[in-house]
Amino acid sequence: MCRLQTNEPNRSRGFTLIELLVVIAIIGVLVGLLLPAVQQAREAARRSSCTNKLKQMQLAMLNYESTNQKFPAQGCSPEIRQIHPNPRSSRRWGFIPSLLPYLEQLPLHTALITLIETNGNAVPWNQNAAHRGVTRTELTEILCPSDPNTSRTSGPNQTPGRTSYRICRGDKRLEANEARKRGVGVTGYKRKVGLGGIGNPQIEDLTLLTPQSVKMKDITDGTSNTISLGEARISIKSGDSRGGGYGIGAGSNGGNAAPSVCAALVGTDGKYTSYTTNGSQAPGVRWADSEEGFTSFFTFAAPNYPRCGIGNENWACLPPSSYHPGGAVMAHVDGSVKFYNDNINAGDPTARGTNAGWTGQSERGVFGALGSINGGEVNLAD
Repeated sequence: MCRLQTNEPNRSRGFTLIELLVVIAIIGVLVGLLLPAVQQAREAARRSSCTNKLKQMQLAMLNYESTNQKFPAQGCSPEIRQIHPNPRSSRRWGFIPSLLPYLEQLPLHTALITLIETNGNAVPWNQNAAHRGVTRTELTEILCPSDPNTSRTSGPNQTPGRTSYRICRGDKRLEANEARKRGVGVTGYKRKVGLGGIGNPQIEDLTLLTPQSVKMKDITDGTSNTISLGEARISIKSGDSRGGGYGIGAGSNGGNAAPSVCAALVGTDGKYTSYTTNGSQAPGVRWADSEEGFTSFFTFAAPNYPRCGIGNENWACLPPSSYHPGGAVMAHVDGSVKFYNDNINAGDPTARGTNAGWTGQSERGVFGALGSINGGEVNLAD
């Protein structure tokens, strides 16, 4: 029997244009669904790393306290003052230099002490070669991975020596050398009674000063109810309030200024209407400096609230902040670490503080109470 043969070639069936477009659309939808999940997973990992770093830093604080029976001074350190050839130049060394041996940075600490002992001009902002080898050393232990400015190369004119982690000075703004004992980050000296504040740069005679420190017994609000350390965004040196910058306004100076003065400087685009971009004095760019914008924060405004002052190194409103969505990570004195939401009760932001706020209960709500060491408040954070 004969089989009929045809001259038609075999044709393999491919995708039509419509089918191809449908497949591409499905892939696009899947990518759109998966990408946020991937980003959330990455941020969760970064936040976990940040939490662990803050915990390790607070453990270093506790180890320091165990060795010295006090917490490190945030400025005017008696230990540094006694070895510095020029006591006047010793005032601005902050708490992080004292923590270096407890952060597995003993060689750097040794180099810093040698620098201070042998150089009468040893100050945290000095940019000569000897200082750069110490104070501009980048320490990953004090950098939050969620902050894009923790890279050596990110942002305009960035230099090493930055820190994401600051010490809590309480619920009311203080100058770097102001010796009020309201938060864990107290300055190490105060003038004797009747001699005024410690800010007078002419005071070099140690007999006119009395050492002070925060000890464990001073934290009468409870170590689990008192914030010790927290994070704050490193400035990107621009006027963007969301990028760690700070605004300047005539009414924003002083410890009694209302936080809302800062918020009023932020426009609808998220940028300050008036701001400073001075790179060397931007918040967070000097880990060795006790000046409040570099290594301090205060709990008189909620996390990620706008920050401002009246000019370079004249900060007023300095709340904690972060690039974690919705809040910031903070460590308590007992070593516990918590994430505090942006909407935590921080009192009335339009209310000015009063001089009476230096003692007793905080004027800045629950968050303010968490920053004070001896306000006597009932903690409502949990």
